[in-house]
Amino acid sequence: MRFLIKAFVLLLVFQSWGQSITFSTTRAADAEFEKYSYAKAAELYKASLDQVDDSLYVYQQLGLCYQNMNNSEQSEYYFSKVVSSPDTPPEFSYYYAQALASNSKYEEAKKWYGIYQNKAKNDPRAAEKIEALSNLQSFFSDSAKFEIKRMPFNSPGLDFSPAIYQDGVIFASSRPTGNEWIKTNFNWDESRFLDLYQAKPTSDEAELFIDHIQTKYHEGPLAFYNNEQKVVFTRNNVQGKRLKKDNEGVTRLKLFFADADGKGGWTNIQPFEYNSDDYSVGHLAINEEGNVMIFSSDMEGGFGQSDLYIVFKEGEKWSKPKNLGEKVNTAGKEMFPSLVSNNLYFASDGRGGLGGLDVFEANLNRVFDVVKVNNVGSPINSSKDDFGLVSNDNFRSGYFTSARIDSLKDDIYYFERDYYQLKGVVLNAVSREPIQGADVFIQSENDNQFYRRSALDGSFLVEDIEPMSWEVSGVKYEYQKSAIKKLNIEEDKAEYQIEILLSPYEKFPVDLPAPLEEYLKVVSVESLTNDASTGYVVNGDTLSVNPIYYDFDKSELRVEGKEELDNLIRIMNKYPNLIIGLFSHTDIRGNEKYNLILSQRRANAAADYLIENGIHPELIQPTGKGESTPAIDCSDCTIEIHQKNRRTEFVIVGVKNE
Repeated sequence: MRFLIKAFVLLLVFQSWGQSITFSTTRAADAEFEKYSYAKAAELYKASLDQVDDSLYVYQQLGLCYQNMNNSEQSEYYFSKVVSSPDTPPEFSYYYAQALASNSKYEEAKKWYGIYQNKAKNDPRAAEKIEALSNLQSFFSDSAKFEIKRMPFNSPGLDFSPAIYQDGVIFASSRPTGNEWIKTNFNWDESRFLDLYQAKPTSDEAELFIDHIQTKYHEGPLAFYNNEQKVVFTRNNVQGKRLKKDNEGVTRLKLFFADADGKGGWTNIQPFEYNSDDYSVGHLAINEEGNVMIFSSDMEGGFGQSDLYIVFKEGEKWSKPKNLGEKVNTAGKEMFPSLVSNNLYFASDGRGGLGGLDVFEANLNRVFDVVKVNNVGSPINSSKDDFGLVSNDNFRSGYFTSARIDSLKDDIYYFERDYYQLKGVVLNAVSREPIQGADVFIQSENDNQFYRRSALDGSFLVEDIEPMSWEVSGVKYEYQKSAIKKLNIEEDKAEYQIEILLSPYEKFPVDLPAPLEEYLKVVSVESLTNDASTGYVVNGDTLSVNPIYYDFDKSELRVEGKEELDNLIRIMNKYPNLIIGLFSHTDIRGNEKYNLILSQRRANAAADYLIENGIHPELIQPTGKGESTPAIDCSDCTIEIHQKNRRTEFVIVGVKNE
């Protein structure tokens, strides 16, 4: 009986709506549009086209309706009718270009992004879009390395935002639950509200996940951590059993935490402390330790429609949300983040790409600052919406969501990527014993670089190295720098091995010629200490050569640096058995690994100058120290202090036997 009453009410609603269309006005359509009921609004706008004089406005609204429903074909059609009118706002040129790109009409899209750029000069998105569309081939350069397949458990509804869990995936879906007598349609596009489902990779079916945390409204993206004993999930703002709306009539998204109860369920559901009734927080990523979380929000103060924010766990509280900044966020939408190793993957429609939402990779440093952002390209990305990428093995395989088959329907895909490994070991060239703590530098023909430090057994590993020509070398205190080994990695072999041999220097003699004792003492590298005012101190004495300094992010020698090196050359020519360590440093700005490589380039530049001027390579130990040993330690460094820390110092590390 309850089902019949409900059906009767629905019938009355549809009959009333059908009768009103006969004399509908744009006001009725506007009312539905303001309620985010875009499917109903679109029907009313189309019905009113023959009744209004201002068809330009109706076409604009129809384009927006279909844009919000992700129907790029229809939005292109209606936007095409308004963009040439001088009365149309500039943003419609941008919307039209977006629709064209989503429909793979790239040349036309580039034209209309250019038109928008001329009208809205302060919006940087158009320039980035034009640059991307002018270099489309770059998005397909790695496509042969990937294999993708559509998952068999996809439904006729929306299936998206997978999370890896146990031996399968959890994802959001609008598929029917069997309780269809309950109103479960979402006004936005009249699709069903979202629930969480669980499926095995090879299964054709999916089952409802943890039914007791589900409501009849939206449950969406989630992430597991702490060995899958904890979860964070996205949910509609629900008060009791009813949706709670803000002053604009919008039901916001919120984040909730839960703990595994040990019985296959979840308990202790707690809200995120920065949830709000006035803005949404959702679409999260969290690290395995559960102390760093990144989420999407439309809170005030952002760059665009939705931005990515980061928070850190401080005791039992979370830090204040920090916007990830304009390296990531745009005036458009950034959402669906995930953390994979040292990289953040996220979706954006405001950056240059193939159309719709594209997946991007952001490299993060050790404090989770964004260093560099790249579009991951095809076949992960297509002209339609692509988002929600997850992987638990350094982006070698995983899942993502795409609307590439039907722009009105999201599906989940699996991907695998070809990758190549370089396994190496650093050995003592005389004893063949492994050397721990050696610095290994791997550089390609086009200046791609890796840095590794050898483990206790002398081993090092580069897990994801491109097939091309590489040069590999190693260095460690008390050992001569290794000869550069050339390695050609080809696509028909997945794993390569290499040995780096380091020859030890002879032990330093105890007695030196008397004249040298007036100026310096010879010590091993282990006795080096650091003094804030003078830099390296060697048993109280330093060489009578001043440190040389560098410009920011540069390794080229200055004129005054060459003068100091000329002074060192005179001393080494006078005492030709000295072995000199060139210890190079950076300031604390930038990525730690990058700074280590930069410091090695600085040491190599000084060494090259000495060799060019007659000093034998065996008498030089160029060693990069990165940012680890500043001359002046500081957390809020001035420009002057940064300059003092960008240096190469000269230390006697041995004496060559006759």
